[in-house]
Parts: sequence; C-alpha cells; structure tokens
Amino acid sequence: MASEPSAVKVPGAFAGRPRPRAELVLLVLCPLCLALIPIHIGSIYEGLPAHPLLLHIPVMGIPIATVGALALAVRPAWIDRWGVPLAIVAVVSLAGTVLTIGAGEWLRARLGLTGDFGPGALIARHAHAADILRVLMFAFAPALVLTVLAHRTEGTRRELRIAGRVATVALAIACAYFVFHVGDLGARAVWAGRVNGHGGFPGGGLPGAGGSGPGNVTPQSLFGGGGG
Repeated sequence: MASEPSAVKVPGAFAGRPRPRAELVLLVLCPLCLALIPIHIGSIYEGLPAHPLLLHIPVMGIPIATVGALALAVRPAWIDRWGVPLAIVAVVSLAGTVLTIGAGEWLRARLGLTGDFGPGALIARHAHAADILRVLMFAFAPALVLTVLAHRTEGTRRELRIAGRVATVALAIACAYFVFHVGDLGARAVWAGRVNGHGGFPGGGLPGAGGSGPGNVTPQSLFGGGGG
C-alpha cells in the first residue's frame, strides 16, 4: 500500500510569508522623489496657487506616518498587517512634501518675497524649515520602508530590526516637530498682515489676476489685504 505523500515544504527565506514586493517598490520610489524637486507647480484651480492646496498632503500624511511609526515600534507584531500601508503613507507624504515646497518656491518668487529681510523674513524662515523637513522625510520614508522590510523578511537579525525601529522613531519625532514648526511659521506669515489690519505682502496679482472679480487672485486677497 502506497504511503501518503508528505507535505511539500517551500524552501527559501520567504517561506510562510508573502514576498516583500511592495516594500521593494516603495524603496525604489523614495529616491525617485528627487526627480520632483525641480517641479514648481504654480496654480491648480481657476488661478488659485497650488501651495495651499498641496500642503494638505504633508500636513495630514506626516503626522499619520509618524504616529504610526511610533505605534509599530512599540508593537512590532503589528508590522505584518500595518507596515506596508503605513509605508505607503510615508512615501506619498514624501512626494507631497517635495511638490508642496516646489509650489511654495514658485509662490514666493511670484510675490517677490525672496529676501531674508523685511516682509520676506518670516517666509524665509518658513522656507528654511521646510527644506529641513524635506531632508528629514528623505531619511524617514526609506527608514520606515526598510524597517518594515526587515521585519517581514525571514532570517533578518534581531539587532537589525531593533536598530531600524530606533532610527525610524528618532526620524519620526524629528519630522513631527518640523511639520508643526513649518506650519506654524507659514500660518504666522499668512495671517500676520490680516491680524495687524494691513496687507502683509507687496507685489502684483497671481496668474489671471487682472482685476478684483471672483476669478482674480491677488496677494492681498490671499494673504490678508487691508481695507474695509
């Protein structure tokens, strides 16, 4: 009587777990975000500047990614389920940060606020802090992806997994601080003129701003122009 066939064992490092294809794709996308740096999007909808619209991506995505990274560091068992979705949020936030900064540079130049003194001083601080945030995100996003990859790959040394979690937590805290700091400086720059009762920004209108109609956007209408 023939014996029953034994269970087939799957050899290799990924036996029992899905192959980490998503992590590898995300890891490749991180450096590709460098190609977005020269892109300066001016306006998106009816002449409205792209910067205040695009900034919602990092403002929402970075806190989610940083809080999630802290949670996964405390509970590594969650990485198998939530690691890849969180890494996607981090990479999208990285791309959004780069595009937002590019749009901000366009808007800053369009409004003539490129100096480090006078009306452009606060904008200069805002831009400098944003540049630091961009560098941190270029470190945080791949660090998170690598941490997820290390935990979802069989045979990875325990020390490497711990080191990845520690580095990711440190970068997450730095990104969380700077996204708040950048937003605070930007909000103060935008609302300073309105709170003081006068327009805070000189210069002409944005593309299509030929008059005072609803489709025409001027620095004063965007950033606190005075008048009754």
